[in-house]
Amino acid sequence: MKFSRKTVLGAVIAAGTLLTTSACGGGDDSAKSASAGSVVVPDPGGDLGKAMKTAFFDPFEKQTGIDVVLSPGEFDAAVVLAGVKAGAPAFDLVNPNGAVLKRFRDASAIEPIDYTQWKDGVRDKISPVKAADDAVPAYYISVQPSWSTAKLGDKKLNSWADFWNVGDFPGKRTLAPGSWGAGGATFEIAAMADGVAPKDLYPIDFDRAFKSLDRLKPDLVKFWETGAEPIQLLTGGQATAASAWNGRVAGAKDKGAPVDGTWNQSILQYDNWAILKGAKNAKNAQKLLAFMMEAGPQAEFAKAIPYSPANSAAFDQLPADRAALLPTSPKNVESAVTQDYEWWTATAPGSDKTNEEVAIERWQAWASK
Repeated sequence: MKFSRKTVLGAVIAAGTLLTTSACGGGDDSAKSASAGSVVVPDPGGDLGKAMKTAFFDPFEKQTGIDVVLSPGEFDAAVVLAGVKAGAPAFDLVNPNGAVLKRFRDASAIEPIDYTQWKDGVRDKISPVKAADDAVPAYYISVQPSWSTAKLGDKKLNSWADFWNVGDFPGKRTLAPGSWGAGGATFEIAAMADGVAPKDLYPIDFDRAFKSLDRLKPDLVKFWETGAEPIQLLTGGQATAASAWNGRVAGAKDKGAPVDGTWNQSILQYDNWAILKGAKNAKNAQKLLAFMMEAGPQAEFAKAIPYSPANSAAFDQLPADRAALLPTSPKNVESAVTQDYEWWTATAPGSDKTNEEVAIERWQAWASK
């Protein structure tokens, strides 16, 4: 993904300078577009941006005549919130990740979703995370235990405990840095590697997680810094096993790279759609959101990129071989863990800091040793 997950309390969406619209071209199409208005949405760029345009934005424009104005670039949540506070939000519909969403809620910066515009039954199909009054999951990705098939041959990892087991699965490891907080799921990974059951994962026992990381530290080649790096380390031979986002693993395998991953104990992460308070084109944003969450567009999105649709009914329209690549397909989701963003953004016991802030502080001290 082009937008960064390095700081789930900071960088939130790929966005940028607000573009203004003007009527162009001629004939009836131009008049229809001008009368229907527009809706301004951040453009994440890359494969994600292409998938959204193909599955959501282009069909919506064709069906409604409403222009979807994509604003490229990158800035952090503080800028977005400042615009809302000033009464001049730069966007109508935004795409914050699960942890950053709390900042928008705490600032009263998002509008209620008008579910009367949704087709009957659609809201009930939003799963595994339910649609809220003010936000709805956009799509799911997962952090998987992944490995080099060139290094391990027929051996397959089946858990994070296997990932830690350098005796049976020899070679160097790579994880996301804990300085990302929830972003790389490193703390969940370390806890499960130490035997914590997925159902008992939260609240995360940081003492136990860091002791687990202590055991792996001699076998860590490095902490990866971009989504592409785990695959590069696996295919380049520097690492035998890596935590990696499922889309990266699937994309590499599709190109013939000697990598694989398991869905067991994969960690689901998700972004949301939300409408900014005071959005100039709020009505059109509500219409776009209702359209995007229908099963048809959701299925097209999942065909364009290996991210899971938020509408579970989309799986009825996907071929079995495509569903097998997606984190929340009925088979794959059974053994997955959904990241608990409410816990990550809650105040830590005995502290005025969030659990994420505490984790990052402890990580920095641990990593400096």
